[in-house]
Amino acid sequence: MKNIFEFAEDLREKVDIVEFLSQYLNIKKRGKNYVALCPFHPDKNPSLNISREKGLFHCFGCGVGGTIYHFVMKMENVSFERAVEIVANWANVEIPSFEYSKKNDWVYSFHEKLANYFKENLLKNENIVDYLFKRGLDLNGIEKFCLGYAPIEIDDFLKKENVSDAKLRETGIYPYRNFSKRLIFPIKSVSGKIVGFSGRALEGEEPKYINSQETIFKKGEILYGLYENKDEILKTKEAILVEGYMDVIILNIKGIRNVVSSMGTSFTEDQGKILKRFADRLYISFDPDIGGVEGTKRALEIGEKYNFEVKVIEIPDKLDPDEFVLKYGRDEFLNLIKNSLDAINFLWNEAEKKNKGSETLVPLVKDLIEIAKRIKDPTKRFDILKRISERTGFPETILLEEIKEKKVKKSQIIEIQDNILEREFLTYIIKNREFLDLIKDEINENYIMTKKYKDLYIKIKNSSEFILMEDALYRELLFSDIEIGPKEHFFDIIKRLKFIYLQNQKKELLINLEKAEKEKKDELIDYFKLKLIELEKEIKNLRYKEV
Repeated sequence: MKNIFEFAEDLREKVDIVEFLSQYLNIKKRGKNYVALCPFHPDKNPSLNISREKGLFHCFGCGVGGTIYHFVMKMENVSFERAVEIVANWANVEIPSFEYSKKNDWVYSFHEKLANYFKENLLKNENIVDYLFKRGLDLNGIEKFCLGYAPIEIDDFLKKENVSDAKLRETGIYPYRNFSKRLIFPIKSVSGKIVGFSGRALEGEEPKYINSQETIFKKGEILYGLYENKDEILKTKEAILVEGYMDVIILNIKGIRNVVSSMGTSFTEDQGKILKRFADRLYISFDPDIGGVEGTKRALEIGEKYNFEVKVIEIPDKLDPDEFVLKYGRDEFLNLIKNSLDAINFLWNEAEKKNKGSETLVPLVKDLIEIAKRIKDPTKRFDILKRISERTGFPETILLEEIKEKKVKKSQIIEIQDNILEREFLTYIIKNREFLDLIKDEINENYIMTKKYKDLYIKIKNSSEFILMEDALYRELLFSDIEIGPKEHFFDIIKRLKFIYLQNQKKELLINLEKAEKEKKDELIDYFKLKLIELEKEIKNLRYKEV
């Protein structure tokens, strides 16, 4: 029976990486390769290169790269085994049974059973069902998001599943009493595994929400609703960011299915990175209260940092997104999206509200100047200064003076001398493994002086291709435009490498000889002289050796 790695290699041969990655990326052909904007870092110029021929991708911006499985693992935040399953399912290839260990598998399995147990409890409780129906939910929504209700105790369930108190602690839903008598929202990872739970109070208790403890659940690295809505987000390349679980579910029920929740107003950089893999445009729709406004400002910064086109949806009547769509309907919410504000106009409006009633216009001017500083385009920045001047009466010359930024001295750039010869040598053996077979017993790592190249050479000689694909320098050389020449050229490189190595040996030997002569150590002097003769002979032979 094949192991999973053999199966994965066979599968990789069958799947066109360009076609597969096209699900996630807007790919364009460039030369013999393909390029796209990298989904793993803020990228304005396509720096992700894809080789159909080699079945590899590599980003020259952030260094991420590897096989189709590395892409899926990073994109979907899944294990290697799951990545193989995803690619196999996409290619409609039957997956054989493999025996391999899956860390945390029992927790995911337990979470799945617990979520179903909670859901069954909810559906048996007419009062809770009525409450949810009054909040605008329906049975499809309850089923899709697997909502549940936590009974007072779950001892029988734990006994049936053979889960001890200590084992329950590992799951993060501990102590259980904190979750009892609460509405339960299972929280899923991008790949659909339940990583934690959030319990909402139904009887006015505090806190309103309680989440699983951070074991496998990491709140700042998960977006609620992304698993359920990622297909729509990928399709539209747009995502609506909301605060609450109910916002996601109600908007979904109303047919708006590209919504995710940061589970509060703290949209984190990790969440931004994850969402950037799926969307290019971000609509922020936090609740219209003080926390929501401040959270929107922070989310704007993260959105801009990760190169989203960011807009802010302003909801009237102090309603939350779910309340608005229930009251006014889907079309009105779509109108809010259509009329959403860009970052500058949102911040301008907030500055006006904040400084309303101030005795002077100075605080407003200062806030508006800070907004203008966000604009990098000189023409657009001049336009906003003109607008500030018209609004406040302050002369443009004064505003210009205020906005001037101190020039930062350019930091001294330390140029690292790269060893072109060693780089060329590695490129040859990476692009043609036959060259490696020819010299691997003849050239040891001591011939390579640059540490990063020496480390890579050792790795090339001792690692499988799969491991090597995880090395950014390996991929960089593999994707380089350097065309390798004939075998004679390669042997000329070897000759020069050896020559440099022997010359360095000679220098070291001369230093040792000089030291021995100063210390009058006759035996060492004779030894070093003999070695020097041998070394010079070797250098002479190499110099006249034909390639």
